[in-house]
Amino acid sequence: MYTASLDDGKGHSELTLVYIDIKFDQTGDSLDLRANLSKPLIAILVGFLSTFLAIVPICDYTSAQHHGAPPPLATLGDRNIVMNFTIEPKNLIAGQDAQLIMHLTDQNSDEKIQHVTYRIAITNQNNTKMSEFFHSHAGELVILAKSNGYSHIVVGGTFDVLTNALVPDPSGKIIINGPLFSEPGIYYIDIEITTVDNDKTDLQTPLTYHFVTNNSNMSIS
Repeated sequence: MYTASLDDGKGHSELTLVYIDIKFDQTGDSLDLRANLSKPLIAILVGFLSTFLAIVPICDYTSAQHHGAPPPLATLGDRNIVMNFTIEPKNLIAGQDAQLIMHLTDQNSDEKIQHVTYRIAITNQNNTKMSEFFHSHAGELVILAKSNGYSHIVVGGTFDVLTNALVPDPSGKIIINGPLFSEPGIYYIDIEITTVDNDKTDLQTPLTYHFVTNNSNMSIS
């Protein structure tokens, strides 16, 4: 038992801190634990635990909102626009092939937005790995990043004069050859939407989206 004497100016009061007696039997299979805690100390411990338990859920919730929340809604006229963006597979190792799939949806009607122009920039360690305009008449854009023997990044596709952007090849995909995700570390994927519904008319204010992914065992966040 440990005690401490406190002088409050009027006299002395004694506070029992902790008394713990731990005993094992001869086989070591059973445990006899006794603790003698003073009432003031119990109150202190209860207060500490209550504060700790209150803080922990808040930290988890904040982290989930930062890393796992979906992109915010955008409003175009009477439509609420949702960005749907995925990386396949979800967990990658540096140097593996990766596929980026994206499209916009009208949340009110659940219809896919067509004639979308995407400006996509991918950066790593302050180096721009790729920055290009792409267009999808159907709305959905699929980019296949192939890790192969290319020493530099080559973006495939057909250049469309009307939209001033690359459109997918007959397979329906944009093929990128080279070391796009070859280095470990954090990658930033920034997407701007410059046209919807019509190939000729640019949005007055582009829709912007920002994604972060880690390429040590990479997964989207």
